[in-house]
Amino acid sequence: MKKTICPMITVAMLFLIGSELCFADQTLKVAFGDALPPWVIPETDNGIAIDIMKETLEPAGYVIKPVYVPYARRLISYKYGKVDAVCDVNPNIIRDSELEGYFSVIAYAYENIGVSLKKKGYSFSKISDLADYSVVSWQGAKAAIGGEYADMANKNKKYRELAKQKTQIKLLYMGREDVIQLDRQIFRYFRKKVSEEGKIDTDQPVDIFSLFGKNKCGFLFRDRNARNAFDKNFAKLKASGRYEKLFEKYTE
Repeated sequence: MKKTICPMITVAMLFLIGSELCFADQTLKVAFGDALPPWVIPETDNGIAIDIMKETLEPAGYVIKPVYVPYARRLISYKYGKVDAVCDVNPNIIRDSELEGYFSVIAYAYENIGVSLKKKGYSFSKISDLADYSVVSWQGAKAAIGGEYADMANKNKKYRELAKQKTQIKLLYMGREDVIQLDRQIFRYFRKKVSEEGKIDTDQPVDIFSLFGKNKCGFLFRDRNARNAFDKNFAKLKASGRYEKLFEKYTE
């Protein structure tokens, strides 16, 4: 009978092997839309949503690896196991997309607003009030928001959507459009960028109309422990005051 010869494995080797396995298990691939500043900025691997994920899970020993995909494909990437977590979800999206996993606490919210120059003196109390004014929104807004907003857009001959949201800011402050419609943080981010260029006066007072509500979002995880670590550290992030600083970093 031949003897089976096994290589000698020392305690130190076991420790190293275990550490590597643990490290591998702690890496999380997270699906983000490929361009949505200041929420997601692929060029610098940061943004509000990415920073929230890193600030909550890196202290727990996780390594966050953003995976950038076209926005609609983030859910598909998660559904078919290409990533460990996905951003911009809520219970309705999870149900409608038939996703499985562990949903975090609500971590942030997109808030679409209407913005006009104060000197124009507009007053809007409902979405239908916009039907007689020029409105420039983001690409896909009519389909995404739907309902009363879609009705207004369909009736409004001066409604249009643009892919480049920085252009919305320029058109507003140049006085070429009555109203722009976009997320509050995106407005603040691109207003700062246009201001830094020094060609357009972005110090002009504006009126902001909160007509469209908020889209509250969180993250969906495959692993319960990762979700629990996120929720635990997110509460600490909010309590510390650091949460607000993440927003100010991109918009102040």
